[in-house]
Amino acid sequence: MKINLLTSDVYNRISAGEVVENPASVVKELIENAIDAGAGAITVRIEDGGIKSIEVSDNGYGIEKSELPKAILPHATSKIEDADDLETISTLGFRGEALASISAVSEIEILTKAVSEEYGAKLYSKGGSVTVSDCAVQSGTTVTVKNLFFNTPARYKFLSSKSVEENKITRQIFMLILANPEIAFTYYADNSLVYSSTGEGLKSAISSVFLPRVYDKMIEITPYKSPENITVSGYIGSHEVFKNNRTQQIFVLNGRVIADQTLSATVSNAYGERMMARCFPVFVIEITMPFADVDVNVHPNKREVRFAAPRKVYAAVYRAVQNTLLAYEEARRAELTGQGTGQNSDITLDEIDTANDSKDYTVKHEKGTMSYDEAKRILKNIHENGKHSLNSSSTSYKNSDSYSPTKAAGSVVDKADKTPKPTPVSDDVPPKKSFDNYVAKQETTAKPAVSASATSTGNSYAADKAKAVEAARTSIIPGRSFKVVGQLFDTYLVVEAPEKVIFIDQHAMHERIIFDSYMKEIENSEIASQPLLIPFVFESDVQDTEAVLEAKQLLTDAGFEIERFAPDAVKIYSIPAVLGNVDLNAMFKDLLKSLNSPSLKQKFDREALAMAACKAAIKGGESFSNTQIEYILNKYIAGGMPLQCPHGRPTALVYTKNDFEKLFRRKV
Repeated sequence: MKINLLTSDVYNRISAGEVVENPASVVKELIENAIDAGAGAITVRIEDGGIKSIEVSDNGYGIEKSELPKAILPHATSKIEDADDLETISTLGFRGEALASISAVSEIEILTKAVSEEYGAKLYSKGGSVTVSDCAVQSGTTVTVKNLFFNTPARYKFLSSKSVEENKITRQIFMLILANPEIAFTYYADNSLVYSSTGEGLKSAISSVFLPRVYDKMIEITPYKSPENITVSGYIGSHEVFKNNRTQQIFVLNGRVIADQTLSATVSNAYGERMMARCFPVFVIEITMPFADVDVNVHPNKREVRFAAPRKVYAAVYRAVQNTLLAYEEARRAELTGQGTGQNSDITLDEIDTANDSKDYTVKHEKGTMSYDEAKRILKNIHENGKHSLNSSSTSYKNSDSYSPTKAAGSVVDKADKTPKPTPVSDDVPPKKSFDNYVAKQETTAKPAVSASATSTGNSYAADKAKAVEAARTSIIPGRSFKVVGQLFDTYLVVEAPEKVIFIDQHAMHERIIFDSYMKEIENSEIASQPLLIPFVFESDVQDTEAVLEAKQLLTDAGFEIERFAPDAVKIYSIPAVLGNVDLNAMFKDLLKSLNSPSLKQKFDREALAMAACKAAIKGGESFSNTQIEYILNKYIAGGMPLQCPHGRPTALVYTKNDFEKLFRRKV
């Protein structure tokens, strides 16, 4: 077999294929050269998806005329000199292959002027023929590439349509604008302006390439620096912004756009339940680390990198994203609740509707709040005796035994007696979860001590009603006024607060309340079980029954008591009290989907808990009085007002007065 030595023309065309895959790769290489040349402004123009023409201009250092012929030679670069330089590469390019590869498969013209020279120079290359001449140009460099792949028909044949190739170029420039926010970019496609950035920082760069609805929901990352000198910054989208793919996920490592699936998964893990299934967060994350700790010389496209200590990089990104999301959510909760004035504030109470009563009244709030049982007792009386009139317009009270919603919801069992008093669930309970069932469940799982004022009988009905409403109001939004407007479509709760209105998904909110309570009980190993008056028989096939019985210990630890009833059925004797009147048949059917999960073999996993909470929560289509809405809203606020249900759906949406004024064109 004869071995042939390839000519330079042949192997240059072959090697060009590794660097120049399509017009987008040409644009990428030329822009990176401009960035390495210290450009502060870059202009890109393309025609016919870059197949006909690509022009990249910059105001960088330029190239001396004497050096210009070397620019298109293979393995010629100004970025490195020897092998040691590869250990600490700080430039985007370093291989010396870009211009050589481009000139091998296209017509190329380079106009350049170095800052140190009086005149510029022009290089033209086509098919191996190269000419250099003087020309009058401004400082910087303009590279024009025409007729890409004119001498490689096989490569040209596999190009996509002009629109597809244009989209690929747009994607490249989108990423490079975000990776280099201090550079002003201008990008034209067929003489139409596509992008224009100002070079005024990352926030400005994001506004130039993202849609306004995305940009408005971006959160600045609280800068994080690890002990290993890994710094993470940038912007991430709130839970309200997501995509069904990863096209708007940008990692910038030491100024270089990189692709890393593990990093993407790390960010998704940091979002956790904030993202719905099959949805991906939007972000631009900048990572800065010592150059010696990362290898960018992995692939000619330089998007794949290797970390010396990958876990430390992933941990730094995870912490930065999670810390930022937690801080954002805390700020959102403060915005929603309007907290911040303290217990000595005066509170204006707006109109509250009960089942049979709707009176206007005002209550002056003094220091102290009511106990849980007192408020519940009074609320119950209000609901039952709403027809009574309210004669007193204001009242004041003091109570040394304050009500703590978090304590009430979290106290699963008394410390002196770990066995709670069960509330039997009868067989004739309807499948629909009513508000009364929810209240009964809460009374079973949380019974703080009754204060002295709660046992007194001298208070009038009017004073009782005022106290109850005030207790609910001040515990939900301390020191602020708000009004429960009502219910929308028997599904969404509408609450008016100062300068804003809050829409709450009653099912998502209640699901989250149950989930958080259940998670807390499991973590503390203090699960309150509720015996069923009539044990429930769950029938399935033999295989599913065995799967349930194999998980018996896990279910026991989660508050269930089950036994085999038949080869294809199990009998359920008790359930976690926090689940109330859950549809057991539906819940166990969903539970079967998780029983084969590897994580479930170690513990009752999060997805299983979320499904249980979903089945136990009140549903859309259930109507409530305003007093009932206030009661469950109180539980929601006490739990910290989570912004998503366990499955990632939003629990609340906020619209400000300003938003409405814009919608109605009161403001422009």
